[in-house]
Amino acid sequence: MNPPKGWKFSNLFRFKVESIQVFEHLTLTGYYNFLPSSLGKWVLKVNDKVNEILLNRLLHCRKNQQFIFWHFDPFRSLYTFSGNTNCKHIYHVIDPIAGHHHDLEFSKMANLVVITSPKFLNHYTALNKNVLQISQGVDLDFYRNHMLEDTPDTLISKNSVLLLGTISDDIDFELLGKIALRFPVGLVLIGPDKTVKQESKNRFKELLAVKGVHWLGPMKPENFKEHVMACKIGIIAYDSSNNQKNNLRSPLKVISYLGCHKPVISNIDCEIPVLLNKAIYFVDKEESYFNLIEKCYTDQLNFDTIAVDEYLASIDYNYLLKIIFSALDEPLASRQ
Repeated sequence: MNPPKGWKFSNLFRFKVESIQVFEHLTLTGYYNFLPSSLGKWVLKVNDKVNEILLNRLLHCRKNQQFIFWHFDPFRSLYTFSGNTNCKHIYHVIDPIAGHHHDLEFSKMANLVVITSPKFLNHYTALNKNVLQISQGVDLDFYRNHMLEDTPDTLISKNSVLLLGTISDDIDFELLGKIALRFPVGLVLIGPDKTVKQESKNRFKELLAVKGVHWLGPMKPENFKEHVMACKIGIIAYDSSNNQKNNLRSPLKVISYLGCHKPVISNIDCEIPVLLNKAIYFVDKEESYFNLIEKCYTDQLNFDTIAVDEYLASIDYNYLLKIIFSALDEPLASRQ
């Protein structure tokens, strides 16, 4: 279910939401704001119940049919199917939202809370006795199908240093500029520009003026994958002055790097200790960052392919789904 679109007066009368069938057993729909959320907290309950009606129509739920409602954000759907004994709720926490919005209510209401960061384990176990901590997942088939393909030499990201992810105020633009000047192999940035502060906008503009820096904008995974596979190394570079926020991050982009068998240099904890100094290198000093890049381009940086493949197998979506459904005490339907 996608987040809602902006409220319009016609929403009071339309009472319909578009849906797209992606696969045979996967339908994409959107949350419908019947009333504008600006009217107050009570609106959430009304909108949630309206969406319950719409979902019942979409799913053609039969009487006493059991189903699972999987929640991924703390903003909406708190009251959708609440009190329905045929429905089990999974609250899946990916972002650092502990204690924000309706996080507490979701945590107490859910039949199972799934978290991806060990940093918040104490918070959620205090609210719910059924908490499961897993890693960020990966679709192994998505990467394996193209692992043996050669990337064209004309690709702008070929043998580059690549930064994947949102370009925000928290990015260390100064560090990226130094990397671009010190290593004329090409610095490629992939992700949307979400800078807010004027200072960040200016620094990003200055970075793009450096020779060899290329910003490819936002891309879907099926499009950015060839660039990740073409690059020499994947990096994560957050502004160290934002230290408190950095301690809460759990970068999903590192999975994309590993899925393409690329070593990772990061100045924040990637929460994968089993691959530390085997494929992921954590640094807190600029010179150490530069030294590791140098080692990578002289083929002196260790990349333990076996350890990486074993880790990726342990976080494959199919495997994680079995763990989640087991914790929920529900059978996992086999694929046809």
